[in-house]
Amino acid sequence: MNKKLSTQPYKGSRDFYPADMRVRNYIFDTWREVCKSYGYEEYDGPFLEPFDLYAAKSGEELVNEQLYSFEDKGGRKVAIRPEMTPTLARMVAGKYKELDRPIRWFCIPNFWRYEKPQKGRLREFFQLNIDVLGVSGPEADFEVLSIAIDIMKRFGADEKMFELRINDRRFMEAFYADLGLNGAQITGLNKILDKKTKLPEKEFADYLSKDSELDKNQLTELQKLLDNPTKILQEYAEKGNEGAKSVNFVLIMAEKAGTERFIKFDPSIVRGLDYYTGTVFEQFDLTPDNNRAMFGGGRYDGLVSIFVDEEIPATGLAIGDVTFLNFLESWNLLPTLPNQVDYLITRWPGESEKENKQYAEVTQEVARVLREEGNTVETWLDGDTKLDKQLKYADKKGVSSAVIVGPDELKKGEITIKDLKTGKQETKLLQSSTS
Repeated sequence: MNKKLSTQPYKGSRDFYPADMRVRNYIFDTWREVCKSYGYEEYDGPFLEPFDLYAAKSGEELVNEQLYSFEDKGGRKVAIRPEMTPTLARMVAGKYKELDRPIRWFCIPNFWRYEKPQKGRLREFFQLNIDVLGVSGPEADFEVLSIAIDIMKRFGADEKMFELRINDRRFMEAFYADLGLNGAQITGLNKILDKKTKLPEKEFADYLSKDSELDKNQLTELQKLLDNPTKILQEYAEKGNEGAKSVNFVLIMAEKAGTERFIKFDPSIVRGLDYYTGTVFEQFDLTPDNNRAMFGGGRYDGLVSIFVDEEIPATGLAIGDVTFLNFLESWNLLPTLPNQVDYLITRWPGESEKENKQYAEVTQEVARVLREEGNTVETWLDGDTKLDKQLKYADKKGVSSAVIVGPDELKKGEITIKDLKTGKQETKLLQSSTS
């Protein structure tokens, strides 16, 4: 006997059965509605890109450890896209003289990264990418953050459930320079700061003192920033630091818009990708047993310049569907999403070949009329199934109503409509369908 193939999908990927697709479509459709309400246009790009596109700016860990890459039959080294920002930058650079600015685009593409599957993280995933290009001021950063907040609110989330934490690399670079840190120290410290939300406070403090390679005075100054970040931020803003001023602007705008309860300045937010140049942020799930970053983004003003001799300012965010679904489930924010079928047109079992043909014809005729009126309609295809079994099938699938055409209805040119929720029935002329 031949060995049977496994029914499991590739490790770290998912099958989307119809019930799963209803959830996925609900999330994606809501994302689209919010983005379009801000005037953003949808776009997409290729699933494969040249390897060099990611090697140039995406960061050592992503390129060396997570990228699915191979050589194609033409000898070109290519990669399956692990993120969208490099593709977006390439596309904008390709037509930057023709595109009206500001460019407001969004997409919901599929990505792959080779990493260990775990809660909130798979090898295959979808992301909502939202980007503004052509605006250098913090107004664009605030708009992107506002979209993120509106998306969360659209799903029923409030300030007890999530928090946007923002920082700015220009502020942190100035702070590090004042501490006298070298490049290696900064790289190591950023990796430690990135663990701040993942470790208990004492464990983080021990980790910081032992692994940061900072002297006692530098540690003291860093601790002052972590203990009283707003005070230090204000000091740098008053000295004219652009990063501190941008964070301040976003916080003031949030206060004016009534969304300040969702946004917090946090100097431990640094983000790992090499192309970020200014504002960076991450959104955190405040579920007690899952307090982790859901998604993030930031400003990447220099990325388009790897293609053309022009710097186009840009900022954006990316929301992964896996962590987003985990968030909705943990806060019980997913609504019941039944199968949206209005009618099942049953098929009366005929006693002869002639009767079977008549019932098949009338079934299709009723379905046609109902579909033309904008209804979703299933028809029963088998002429040998008892009516009771057909009705049980419709009820189990959540179909709203069943249409029955038996011998009496067939003679009179009528149909019987049964409401499967209430059990009530009504008979109408076939020509008038449901009207």
